[in-house]
Amino acid sequence: MSRSTTLEPSVERTLDRKRARRGVVQHEAPVVSVIEERLRTFLAARINGEHAVSDLRRMAGGASKEQFTFTLEWEGRREKLVLRMDPPASLVETPRLREVEVLGALQGTLPTPVVHFATDDPDDLGAPAMVCSFIDGVVAPADAPKTASGLGTTYGPALRPRLAEQFVDHLAALHRFDWSGHELPSFQRPRPGTTDAIDWRLAHFDRMWADDAFEAHPTIALVREWLWEHRPEVDHVSIVHGDYRNGNFLFDEGDARITAILDWELTCLGDRHHDLAYVVMKDWGQVDPETGTFYCCALMPREELFARYEAASGLTVDPARIDYYVVLNLYWAAVCTIACGVRAAAERMTHLDVLQNIVSGLGVAFIHEAASLIEER
Repeated sequence: MSRSTTLEPSVERTLDRKRARRGVVQHEAPVVSVIEERLRTFLAARINGEHAVSDLRRMAGGASKEQFTFTLEWEGRREKLVLRMDPPASLVETPRLREVEVLGALQGTLPTPVVHFATDDPDDLGAPAMVCSFIDGVVAPADAPKTASGLGTTYGPALRPRLAEQFVDHLAALHRFDWSGHELPSFQRPRPGTTDAIDWRLAHFDRMWADDAFEAHPTIALVREWLWEHRPEVDHVSIVHGDYRNGNFLFDEGDARITAILDWELTCLGDRHHDLAYVVMKDWGQVDPETGTFYCCALMPREELFARYEAASGLTVDPARIDYYVVLNLYWAAVCTIACGVRAAAERMTHLDVLQNIVSGLGVAFIHEAASLIEER
């Protein structure tokens, strides 16, 4: 079995930077007045003309980034914006500019935030960060139970069918989007008909585990070997969201319209089945107590979802690749929760140390499920 240790350069730089911070940098709760002063300096260097910053406030939610809202008066308008900043370490360590580049490319194709400013230099704002538009909407109905990081968000029988079609259609539009004419300098370009994309992804996850795990884990090793042995070639290279699920989009509860697809930090170029397998994972779904029907991401039954996706995208769904990427997604989730989150919390490099320790328990379930799926094959 061949295995590559080659990482995309932007990913390697990000992981090297996190490794260099270990034992040197600990998370300190940002003082709002300090963040505001840095933000003023940052924007002054990038905006020509009069402007003013006010009402900087911390936002709740999220399991990886620190987020603030503020008001910016500029270019003759008053606009509410969002500042997203990386903590010293988190569940997921990814290059900030990859998210920025994809959001720029997708403007007009999907409902996404508009990125106005971004930096990968921690000297600017204290951490890699971006400033983007604030979009109105909610992640769950007002009467739905609140969940950690949106996991297990449900919508109910009235909203479900109205949101489901948009959810699938937006994913289809993402995967058929022609990204080839966009520069995307933070990405390597995988070749169709090769395993480039999955090789880079697996090498990324291997590095995450090697850097952050406290001890060896035989089931992690078993699943990793299986993934390398069975990696499929990609037939059509798409932009992959990487975390496309319930809880990661906003919608208007009044007219059931999806207003924004969020959380693009895991985005990559690769196989559409990576996202499709994520959507159908049982951990995000819901079983209707009356009919026993399983709704993927609490929105749509699996076969109905695949049929609508194929019709909307013109791309086929390969069941064998779905099976592979379900195992991959479970493996990734286990690495993040068992290794990265626990390490970040233990070394005080995150603002969510309690949450990171809690979700580590999910990692045990994730890797057990991945091993069980492999055994069935």
